[in-house]
Amino acid sequence: MARRKTKLLRFNSNIYKKKAIEEAISAYSEFAKFSISKKGKYITVNMDRIVSSLSSVISDEFANYVLGMTKKCSL
Repeated sequence: MARRKTKLLRFNSNIYKKKAIEEAISAYSEFAKFSISKKGKYITVNMDRIVSSLSSVISDEFANYVLGMTKKCSL
């Protein structure tokens, strides 16, 4: 499994729950290395060492997972 590239995603904390982002990181941890930071109202997720075969889709799939987890965390 070759790994490459770095991607950044920003989530508005008024919409997305930090817990949901942490759950998504846990679920996707085998596909990339993640770090998380908060600045102002944004939570930034840095994806590094992404599995090459997933590089083109991982950002969208991860964001979808976060969205689903945000809804679940709000219940």
